[in-house]
Amino acid sequence: MLSVGPVVSTLGLGAEVGARFDDRFGLRLNANGFSFSANHTVRDVRYDGDATLESFGLLADLHPFGDGWRVTAGARLNLNEVDLKGTPQNATYTIHGMTYTASEVGSLNGKIAFNRFAPYIGVGYEGAVADRWRFGFDLGAIYHGTPKVSLDASGPVTTTPDFESRLEAERQELRDDVKDYSWYPVLSLTVKYAF
Repeated sequence: MLSVGPVVSTLGLGAEVGARFDDRFGLRLNANGFSFSANHTVRDVRYDGDATLESFGLLADLHPFGDGWRVTAGARLNLNEVDLKGTPQNATYTIHGMTYTASEVGSLNGKIAFNRFAPYIGVGYEGAVADRWRFGFDLGAIYHGTPKVSLDASGPVTTTPDFESRLEAERQELRDDVKDYSWYPVLSLTVKYAF
């Protein structure tokens, strides 16, 4: 049995194609994407962040009871990332205890990235709700590793060793803020049409 339909998930909006080969085993392919903006302050620097969620998954479903309940393992091609832009306060930046003018620092940009290969594990259920229509849900998590943080500036002060060391300390503070987020929770809902 083949099925196809939309997905709403903590990974974003997307679509899924599924194949149930017998009572015990099935495979699914899905793709998700979404973007949103938020801001975050680390010590004295405010960052405006643009998060992009984009991933593609291959999932194997084991149905231990031969019905709709499933245990799932798989992996995702994980393109999720966050772009950061520092916002000066009163035309200045205070970076690791030292205040600089916005013109000295120039643009202050960073990025938070994750492992491209992200294993997934979870549980879920999919069952018929009407003729050929199926409803499913999944609860699990992907492991995308310790987030990788980069940070750079473009202004004239960036060539000085003191600023370079302060900027590196700022990058490490950013990293420390996100280092514990190596797992990403996944809750997804699907409505699919079966062929």
